[in-house]
Amino acid sequence: MIKNCSFCLICLIYIFTSCKNEKTNVPLQNNGDQALEVFNKAIESDSLDHNALYERANYYYEQENFDASIEDLKKALKIERTDYKYYHLLSDVYLDYYRSKDALQTMESCVHFIPQFIPSLLKLSETQIILKQYDQSLLTVNKILTLDDQNAEAYFMMGMNYRSLKDNSRAINSFQMATELDPELIDAWMILGELFEELKNPIAVKYYDAAIDLQPENPITYHSKAFYLQNNNQIDEALEVYRKINLIDKNYEDAYLNAGILYYTLDSFPQAFEQFNILANIKPQNYLAYFYRGMSNKALNKIEAAKSDLNNCLNLNPDFTKAKQALDLLSSN
Repeated sequence: MIKNCSFCLICLIYIFTSCKNEKTNVPLQNNGDQALEVFNKAIESDSLDHNALYERANYYYEQENFDASIEDLKKALKIERTDYKYYHLLSDVYLDYYRSKDALQTMESCVHFIPQFIPSLLKLSETQIILKQYDQSLLTVNKILTLDDQNAEAYFMMGMNYRSLKDNSRAINSFQMATELDPELIDAWMILGELFEELKNPIAVKYYDAAIDLQPENPITYHSKAFYLQNNNQIDEALEVYRKINLIDKNYEDAYLNAGILYYTLDSFPQAFEQFNILANIKPQNYLAYFYRGMSNKALNKIEAAKSDLNNCLNLNPDFTKAKQALDLLSSN
């Protein structure tokens, strides 16, 4: 079965590894892009316009021209070193450029020059978690709480640290405090559901329901609940939630995949085929759609269709052993 990752800020971030990259000086360009031309003209007329440098850096970042973005942000910070936006964007660029140590140093500089600005302290704590510096991150959280002992996001970050340290009891307490201070902090509700699910505590579903209540049009909140239900043998209930997901988002792939697998395990092969067929149509690059549709066709005694699906699966993923074995078995009969 496929479970979607929690979509909270930290859980969506990959663990970046630091690597060295040569900086490239990117000259002012005039490539017909009107937005870029505006930034270029502003900087040409006033080389000390740090806001224009920031705006152009953001443009370059969106275009994944990381070297140019870094160059502009460094220039902006030389002119104005107390604008937190410049540090935050530079940190993001470094993270996307797999230069996590530079990202950390950037945020350390930020809180040095702007020591009591809570959003920057939160971002520093987040970056420290990415680098697995949990003790330092907790120290940063404590700094935030000395400035604002009712800061929900600080307790959320505390929970993320304790969860990473496998201290689930403290993690739960931290996330619960975060939801008490900010009942709309959906990420905390989702993670609390996951933590109680790991403890095999049925209260988990209540936390997933709380997240659904906050964002009833967000399919990810339903997915976590459905996954909990199917893992606790509440198959009919799980299938109903997957149906709700596809009413909300007809292109949500994992709902079709998981529902199809559930139908398959129940020997409801026509229903399983239907789910995998929809998945194959909306996502032709999904090799699992062809594998499971092939297995459903096999169960329905549609042998040639099954072979075709398994071949399509292997064309997309030649190393998928299960498909190879299934196709060999069909071909040998």
